Amino acid sequence: MADKRKETVIEVREIRKGISLGTVLAALLVLALIGVGSLVGVIYYLRSDKAKVERQVAELAAQQAQAELDRKKAAENEKLALARNRQDEVLAQVRSATNVLFQLLAETKALATEAADLKSNEAGRKVALHPDLVAQARRLYESEIPGVVTVNEVVTRLEGVRRVEQQIIGAAGTTFEPGADLLVTAQNGALWADPEKRKATQARTLLAGLVTESKVKVTGEALTANSPTLDEAIRRLNQSEIAARQEAIVKKTTEAKIEGTAALAQAEAQRLIDQAKAEAQRVIDEAAEIKAQAERESLQRKAQTKLEDAKADVAAKDTLDEATRTRLRQRASDPAVQAALAPLLTPGLWTPAAGSGAFKEIQKKPLSLSALKASGALNETAAGLKALVYIACNYYNDRPKWSDIAYKNQNLSAFLKDPARVALAAERQKLLIEVAPVLVEMKLMEP
Repeated sequence: MADKRKETVIEVREIRKGISLGTVLAALLVLALIGVGSLVGVIYYLRSDKAKVERQVAELAAQQAQAELDRKKAAENEKLALARNRQDEVLAQVRSATNVLFQLLAETKALATEAADLKSNEAGRKVALHPDLVAQARRLYESEIPGVVTVNEVVTRLEGVRRVEQQIIGAAGTTFEPGADLLVTAQNGALWADPEKRKATQARTLLAGLVTESKVKVTGEALTANSPTLDEAIRRLNQSEIAARQEAIVKKTTEAKIEGTAALAQAEAQRLIDQAKAEAQRVIDEAAEIKAQAERESLQRKAQTKLEDAKADVAAKDTLDEATRTRLRQRASDPAVQAALAPLLTPGLWTPAAGSGAFKEIQKKPLSLSALKASGALNETAAGLKALVYIACNYYNDRPKWSDIAYKNQNLSAFLKDPARVALAAERQKLLIEVAPVLVEMKLMEP
């Protein structure tokens, strides 16, 4: 092994001895160039790979940015689609409400014009020739037409709905989503307008029916230039009914005066008779003691007879009163009677003293008879009827109402203009007066 190493050293020495210095320098230079080239190649390779990585990173970043833009755009498009759908939904409701409100506006304007014209035009004069049609017209003008909304009310509602429409139109192409309040405004406009339109149409139909009926009916009166207008005919009807009521009041007052005068005359006659009897008795007593004694005994017997007769009369009267009370109790127990007086007999919290304020009671009770009397509701006069109807139909009365006498949202005094409703109220007042004495006994009414 050592021999081989020696041989190798000898060979290297021999080789070194055989290579010149220039050759060595040239070899070193080549080696240096090769090293530099290799270094340049490595650097170039490294830089090229870094650029590639940077390009890939840039491309990935660009892809992510584009994806984020696409996501935002998709979200924006989704919001726009949802907003557009919501806008279209509310806009459809708005346009439906607007359509109905415009129809209602046309109906109310037409009704106002036709109602005003009929009061004074020739068609109205023809209606005025027939008393029954005049009565129908009065009910229409005093009950039906006032129940129809005014043109101003319709315009206010219509403007509110159109404001919603303009707000939505102005927000078209944006992500604005109309709130529930805007949808409710539109829906409420349509819901409110629909029944009001039917009422206006019905009132117009009734007006047209009056005109048509006036052309059908036959009367002996001819239409002239001096024929009254419908407005004048209604006014005359009201005046005639007021005069009739006043005449009835005067008649009843006169009858009462006559009855009172007769009662006074009868009482005076009885007083004179009693005075004459006392005077005759005094003369008889002075004439003779015996005769006086006899007369006294006779008078005592007569007095005894009268006492017995009086007792019999009292017993008969008590029997009669009990029979009357029994009949009244039976009448007060009649379901129809109790139904007619339900606004007074049904237990409740409201009292006439409460008026339009809070309840006065804390436990439900029937109305008090003394409260009804104090309010004048049992007085058989127009004021008494008004007082009774005010109690029975009061909005705050938490008992059943006389809806066939005073209409909802109507002035409670308006029933006095309708003879039929006045007669119905008077009939119920008479019934109340008749059974009132036993209602308290039967605990159907407070004392």
